Amino acid sequence: MSTHAQFSCTLHIVSVLALGMTSSTAVAQNGPPPLQTKKQETHTYVGNIAYVGHHEGWTPIKFERFQGLIFFQGKINGMPATILLDNGFSHTTIDAAFARRIGLTIRGTDKTARSGTGEVPFGIAEGVSIEVPNQLRLDGAAAIVDFSAMSAGMLHRIDAVLGGDLLGQLAISIHPSQNILMLVPSGSATPRAGMHSREIPLVAGDQIEGQINGQPVRLQIDLGSNGVATLSDAAWQRVFPDDSKATKADSIRVEGANLAGRRITGNTLSFSGTKIEGAPVDNSGPLPGSQDGLLGQGILSTVDFILDIPAKKLILMRELRPGEHASPSNEAEPK
Repeated sequence: MSTHAQFSCTLHIVSVLALGMTSSTAVAQNGPPPLQTKKQETHTYVGNIAYVGHHEGWTPIKFERFQGLIFFQGKINGMPATILLDNGFSHTTIDAAFARRIGLTIRGTDKTARSGTGEVPFGIAEGVSIEVPNQLRLDGAAAIVDFSAMSAGMLHRIDAVLGGDLLGQLAISIHPSQNILMLVPSGSATPRAGMHSREIPLVAGDQIEGQINGQPVRLQIDLGSNGVATLSDAAWQRVFPDDSKATKADSIRVEGANLAGRRITGNTLSFSGTKIEGAPVDNSGPLPGSQDGLLGQGILSTVDFILDIPAKKLILMRELRPGEHASPSNEAEPK
């Protein structure tokens, strides 16, 4: 989770999918629940996931953006909470002050949670119930982190984060054209009839393979990054051996620390037949993990999409134009 200073420009997007104006996703009512692997059980505190939408009907929820990131209103142990959507943050986490306010007991640990740009120590609280209205309820333990500095830096409260340990087990359907989202079982969200879609394969969990200025890069899809693309130190040096044209571009880490960064604009970003001209690329130091960088909300906020990590696919969607027919190779059948 990191926020860069907002970059104002018009990206020239060639052959990328434009926004649709109505809900782009069909949801199967009887999709299978996700399964945790032994590895996931070891590294996450996500407990029982109950998909209440099976019985109440899947209803999209409204979200709002602050500093380019997605926030929605849910409940934690029955109390209203402002929740950030961030698959790049390794753990589903509750703010320490909010946890104390609702009466949770916090136990210290020697563990750290990983964001897209670093790591932060966390405690743990048992007996937590997180509700996403009309979609799911998560019962179990949760990591506890002090988000006060990050909230102050963003000028917006963060009561909790739905992290990668949960979001990596389901499908996320996000529609910036209407500011709505759905969290549903993996495999149950597909483009509805009459939509043009492009399916992009995921590798190594939530990463895609692409190119920046012709140089191959592997980028993690990071809903908690508000940039277009952010590169690790090693990838930056490979893509920009001469970075004399870089400008200053600082960002804020989850623990509130200011990261001195740099930015080069006017780049060509491409992946799976999609090309973005004029893309800004950032760097703010080494990144945890093996990825070359992050693909953030700076591009994801311009298109409706489904991110289904267990199914290893990212689907970009738009309405068909008059006289246009969906490409069979790119369109999934609705369920």
